[in-house]
Amino acid sequence: MSEVNTQQHNVPSDIHKNDIHNVDIHNVEWSVARLLAHRSASPLGTDSVALSSAIGRVLADDLVALQDLPPAHTSMMDGYAVAGESPWTIVGSVRAGEFRIDLDSGTAVKVNTGAHIPATTRFVIPDEVALVEDNVLRCATELPEGKHVRLPGDEARASELIAAKGTVVNPAVAGLAASSGVDTLTVFVRPTVDVVVTGDELISQGIAGPGHIRDSLSVQVPAWVEGLGAVAGAPRRCVDTLADTVQTLSECAAHIIVTTGGTAHGEFDFIRSAVAELNGTFIVDEIHMRPGHPCFIAQIPTGQIIVSVPGNPLAALVSFMTLVDPLVRGFTGRTLPELDTAQLDRHESVDRTRITPVHVHGGVAHTTEYRGSAMLRGLVNATHLAVIPAGTNQPGTLLQLLQLPW
Repeated sequence: MSEVNTQQHNVPSDIHKNDIHNVDIHNVEWSVARLLAHRSASPLGTDSVALSSAIGRVLADDLVALQDLPPAHTSMMDGYAVAGESPWTIVGSVRAGEFRIDLDSGTAVKVNTGAHIPATTRFVIPDEVALVEDNVLRCATELPEGKHVRLPGDEARASELIAAKGTVVNPAVAGLAASSGVDTLTVFVRPTVDVVVTGDELISQGIAGPGHIRDSLSVQVPAWVEGLGAVAGAPRRCVDTLADTVQTLSECAAHIIVTTGGTAHGEFDFIRSAVAELNGTFIVDEIHMRPGHPCFIAQIPTGQIIVSVPGNPLAALVSFMTLVDPLVRGFTGRTLPELDTAQLDRHESVDRTRITPVHVHGGVAHTTEYRGSAMLRGLVNATHLAVIPAGTNQPGTLLQLLQLPW
């Protein structure tokens, strides 16, 4: 597992959701762009789902144990539960699924791992050190009081908080909920995301000939979306005309619309013009970073949010993680997290924030090869995206780390 440090990321503390439109949204700093994206989204509501359907969802309420965990004294070993002093007369057995309320001093019962055993149990003697002759038990070694016995509530007490609101439900959370008596969880509604891929030069199959490029984003962006815990629709293709761009965006029904390509200000870049046609309002219009500088985020009167990322793959991922990740967090009731950090491995001088693939090992962020905005190869063995601040950065400089959406 990669070793990273933890350090709170620096974002302006004086930007509030109510005055979000008073901030200069043009060519904003990277940390401000993330904050503006996050504060433009609010929770969409809640669902009540079975534990089996809750993995990957976000808790909308605190999760508390409904009973002590474990609910009774429990054997941690196959062997014998004993009470009082040696030797012990064996008086029966307790298997998992059975229960015996008491155990007299000087007696023992055969038990299985997980069996609920009497509260008077002194300790459990494992089979491998149990000496049995004529139904009389002795122990081949000294055992301390309570050895191999789990006490009621030693993991959680009834009504104790076991996972806070805003926690992503992983298998361990779901298992803990089940163990403590919970059947359903209240989770935030997941935002839906439509993906619109633009570019007349793109082909979807085979080897690209002169003038064409194989579309690599249609197979990636939906997976990025799912990796953030949102719901991705099937990608849509859009030809490079204003009319088709407006029509395609109008047909999208998702909470978030992610477009790829057509983000800049060229003759055949129509996303910005389409947003204007749809009476959209820009939330962030370009970010002072590389790659991905021309990306933007806007809201249209339907309430839908459009995030436009460049068509170059690495620039697209950087823009996606800068804007879409905070949006999904906002829609699912989560705060922006403190970002892990790692030390830069080399000298880096950059004129603006640079987001680059790195492999983190031993607390050091090793920058990968093939870091151009159109390249994917540098991501193949990367563990994170590192945020290199503007200026001269010496080896050992602490860099903030973004998790990859896979």
